[in-house]
Amino acid sequence: MPQTLNPIMIRGMTFRHATQTAMQTNREFYYIDNGYFGNPKGKHWFRIIKDHVHDIRPIRERPLDRLERCAKYAGNLVIKPFTAGRKIIIAPPSPKSLSLWNMDFQRWLDDTTAELKKHTDRPIEVRLKRDRPDRLVNDTMEQCLADDVHCLVTYNSVAAVEALMLGKPVITLGPNAATQLARHDLRDVENLLIPTEDQRMAWLAHLSYSQFEYQEIENGYAWSILNS
Repeated sequence: MPQTLNPIMIRGMTFRHATQTAMQTNREFYYIDNGYFGNPKGKHWFRIIKDHVHDIRPIRERPLDRLERCAKYAGNLVIKPFTAGRKIIIAPPSPKSLSLWNMDFQRWLDDTTAELKKHTDRPIEVRLKRDRPDRLVNDTMEQCLADDVHCLVTYNSVAAVEALMLGKPVITLGPNAATQLARHDLRDVENLLIPTEDQRMAWLAHLSYSQFEYQEIENGYAWSILNS
């Protein structure tokens, strides 16, 4: 009889080689990492993605109940209107995240910067990923994006989710939770996608059904949602 392979669970990019193997062999897996939003007080919400590391599915209509729960726990979810600015922020993922796609961090950064300069004369700043306490308290993404920013460019960093919530358009060059509301080509740096308020709320409600609390993982609720 053929061997039955049960699904596997993978927690974080530390186990990226297991993730690569599962993707390459079409092995069913569930990837767990920090939630997309709602965690200013600590790691409370965890995203769980079936057969990928990000929720890149088309936006599915969802009620606002889970998004409201995330906002209640966070004290507030900052969602700002879109504003214009001058600078471009490149927010590269961590080197280990890029290595999942067999990409070198410095080469990606250099190539992305060089390509951007072919299509715009705007100033370009690089924002490297900070340690969690630093990026949540001392030098936040909200502070960064409030400083005369035109857009944010990244590969698969969750910074793209934050940027869209904070009123800045994004270009995502890899599989990203912001894929559905982003441009994906650096040639579009002066032709950015500005989603409507309704589109952003539908997207956030959709993502809220990809992240769960501990007890929802333990009691099987997360499993039921992910396989509905």
